[in-house]
Amino acid sequence: MDSKLQEIREKIQSAELVLVGLGEGFQYGWGALAQDERYREIEREIGDEERYVWIVPFLQKMILRRVREDRWDRAYHALKALLADKNYFVVSLCIDDYLYGAGIDEDRLVTPCGGFRRMQCDQNCAGELYEMPEDTYEAVLQYYRGELPLTDLKEPICAKCGGKLRFNQLGVGRYAQEGYLDQWNVYTKWLQSTVNRRLCVLELGAGMNYPGIIRFPFEKMAYYNQKAFLYRVHPRLYQVGEEIVDRSSGIAENPVDFLGLLGNF
Repeated sequence: MDSKLQEIREKIQSAELVLVGLGEGFQYGWGALAQDERYREIEREIGDEERYVWIVPFLQKMILRRVREDRWDRAYHALKALLADKNYFVVSLCIDDYLYGAGIDEDRLVTPCGGFRRMQCDQNCAGELYEMPEDTYEAVLQYYRGELPLTDLKEPICAKCGGKLRFNQLGVGRYAQEGYLDQWNVYTKWLQSTVNRRLCVLELGAGMNYPGIIRFPFEKMAYYNQKAFLYRVHPRLYQVGEEIVDRSSGIAENPVDFLGLLGNF
């Protein structure tokens, strides 16, 4: 393991450009919610009443704001250190927004699956994003603390059409791609600068949920760019294609823990 960690560090240091992909395997697993006794009580209270399901993402945001597990802290600290003074770009499928608090230049990252930073109309009636209503968030917190009854909570609505307001995340009624498209254009322009240059590609936890965003395009870059090298880290889906076997390496490890080790090496 030590030799592989040293190899990756040297490859990053010698590269002209570094591309990082954080797949769904890097996503925070909501373990704190599952272990929270009050949250389990809320699950039982809400039951099958669909009209209260909107509360759950607010509780998730609450957990993300107040809970930071050491594994993720170490991993993102390592990522920041590895990319220091490099020409890099980060593509992340994670919706936990941890990347935005990691000290990574926001002009050099894109999160095409969205997150908790903005909200949108469930039907995307106007193609606009909105700030989260702090009064709604505070009311959910009061309910969580037992200071407000469930029946007093009011679901936020779109001021333009009266529809439901949702966090801007892939999976809502009509996902507002406006939340990431500008940065995606920046990313595609950055990719043009990688042609025929020493490119180190670090893929962490990218499975088969959205292979067209990270996994397949990264393989393609390693195939066409003779100066590129791909490291694929995944506990199960670490395999690489035969056509790029000489310019890639599959590593069967947990991507979060592996990145933390890479930072300490």
